[in-house]
Formats: sequence, C-alpha cells, structure tokens
Amino acid sequence: MSGFAVYSGKSSKGGFTTVYLLMILGSLVMAVVMVINAACGLAARSIVDNVCALAGRSVLSEYQKELYGRYGIFAVRGDDALLSRLSEFYITGSLVSLKALVQPIPVKLNATAEAHPALDVSEFGRQVRRLAPGTALTKGKILEFLLEKAGLSGIQGGSDQDGDASPSSGNGSGDAFSEAEKSFGKDGDSKKGKSIKGAVHKSLPSRLLGYPRRVSLVLSGGIKDISFAAIAEDEYILAVCSNTLRKKDSSYMDCELEYVLYGNPTDAANRKALKMSLFALRFAVNEVRLVSETGELIASSAAAVAMSLNDVRTLLAGGTVDKLGLDMYLRLLLALLPRNEKLARLMDIMELNIRYVDGAYFSFRNYAYGFDLSAEFVLKKRFGDVSQTHIYH
Repeated sequence: MSGFAVYSGKSSKGGFTTVYLLMILGSLVMAVVMVINAACGLAARSIVDNVCALAGRSVLSEYQKELYGRYGIFAVRGDDALLSRLSEFYITGSLVSLKALVQPIPVKLNATAEAHPALDVSEFGRQVRRLAPGTALTKGKILEFLLEKAGLSGIQGGSDQDGDASPSSGNGSGDAFSEAEKSFGKDGDSKKGKSIKGAVHKSLPSRLLGYPRRVSLVLSGGIKDISFAAIAEDEYILAVCSNTLRKKDSSYMDCELEYVLYGNPTDAANRKALKMSLFALRFAVNEVRLVSETGELIASSAAAVAMSLNDVRTLLAGGTVDKLGLDMYLRLLLALLPRNEKLARLMDIMELNIRYVDGAYFSFRNYAYGFDLSAEFVLKKRFGDVSQTHIYH
C-alpha cells in the first residue's frame, strides 16, 4: 500500500497572520516613537525658549543703575565675554532647577552686543524722546513762531553746511562783534566755572564720533529740524542740563546746556560762545529795527551794538527781551544744531556726571542697549540625541 502526504495550509496561514500583525505593531511603535520624538522636540523648544527668555531678562536686569536712575537711559555692559558668561550662568541655573522629563543640555552659548552699541546716537535719541517732558509739543509750537516774534525769521531755511567760523567772518559787522567780544571780556566771568581735562575730553562720545567744538551757531546754516521728534529731544536736554542761570551741585559742569551747544571743555569758553550767539541774534533784530526807523545805517549800527549788549546782559540776568526769556533763546540755538551732534554732547554730559560726580564706572563706548543670544542645545533621549539651535534677541 503506497502512502501519500496530505498538505495542509493552516500552518502557513497562521505564520502570515503573525508576520502581518508584527508589521502593524512595528508601524504603530514607530508612529508612537515619532510622536514621542516630536512631543519631546516641542517640549524642549518650549523649555529652551522660556529659559533663554528668562536668562535674557536676568542679564538685562544688571543694567547701569546710575545712568537709569539719573537720566532714565537704559544700558548694559557691552562686553561679549561677560554677557556670554552671565547668559550661561542663568540658563544653566534655570535648567538645573527645572524638574522635567525632557532635559535640554546647552552645548554652545554666545552673546554679543555688537549690533546694539551705546554710541548709536539714533537709539539713544529714541530713549531720549520717550523720556521728553509732556509739554514738548506745546513748547514746540511756541518755537515755530519764536523766530517771527523775535524778528529772526530770516535765520530759518539755511544750507546744511555746519560752519565753525566766528560771527564776524560772515557779514559786514565785524567791528560790532569785536566790540561785543571786548565788552563781554570785562564782565569778570571769563575765567570762572569748571573744565574738562584734555585726556578726558578726547575720550567722550562726541569726540569719538567726530563732532568738533563750535565757535558760533549763527552761521550754522539755519534751523536743522523743527519736527516733533527734534523738539522732544530739545525739551529733554533743557530739562536735565544745567545752564548759566540754573546751576546744579550734582553736575560736573556748571553750564551743561552751553556745552551741548558748543562742546568746549570749559564753562568759560561755552559761556562766552553763548554770549556771542545771543549778541548776534539781538544785533540782527536791533539793527534792522533802527535802520527802518532812522534810515541811517552807521548810526543805527552803533546804537544796535549798545542795545544788543544790554539785551544779552538782561537775558543772562534772568530777564526778558521782547517778552522772551533765555530759555526760549536756548531753544532757538538748540534748533540750529544738528540733532545727532547735540545728542552726542548730551551723552558727554551724562558720562561725566556718572563717572566723576556719582563715582560709578561708566563709559558709553563700553556699554550697549541690548544684546543677541545664540544658544545650541542637545536633547538627551532614549532614542538618541537631537540638536537644536535657537537665536534670541
């Protein structure tokens, strides 16, 4: 009897089902792993974002306290190495104290203030405008008709050239200005006031940025800018700076506003420049008025000199001329100066007061208004390492 085998497909079918189920299970496991990885990545990004943001705020909290307290200007040390160390300290401290299933590990941190230097006059100006007195717009409108009211409307709309020549070199009234200079020299205050040492003066922001001293503003080319932003900056300068009528014990210079106008290292030189500028403005008005009344130029010029000298002394004594006090003439002179130039000299005043009056270490060239933080993290997970790079500003 011959035998024969009977083939059954049950075993083969069962094996195929097992393999099929394993494939499905493997796909599900892979999907779950991918979801876990994605969730870990999102969690890590959220953790890193919050940790770096907190570190950034913590670093910024170490701002220059004297500068902010005295003037409301915000700045931090611009040392990249210091900023990087501080950022690493705050980031590491936050991650250590964080009890989370996902633990990003910082592998590279870099902070730089290169894009935010404190010598950036435009950024400095934005802070100044934010701090300007609320009356800036009203006073700005007053300035708009100041020229017409004082009879000086012809000074507006000059060229953009910034001249440093003396007033006598630009018109036919040299004798008048020479006489005024001699007269002011007899006032007894030519050597009074404070001064900035030569080496210190050369290291101040305005000198580092290339702005020279000025002898006169009358030939500076007319009013530079009468916009709301410019007026707001001028009002801030008037509010925080001492001047010949408003001296401050807490100021390195007695005539800070005059320094902003002319940039000379001594109060005496800046006060003299102010007198000559005021004389030039008043002489122009008085001479035109007298000539129109008498029709005689020579006699009118001589009389205008005497009137103008008296006007200047009245203003510097706190009186008014044509119903305008010294503060309005100072606004006019500030308007004759390019905005960046007066802001740079305002930075000089702040630096001098912080360093030599308050006794704190401070130099605008070593500070910044912010910094950029670049941080790279590795996420340690069961399924391998994931590298993520984030940039923070």
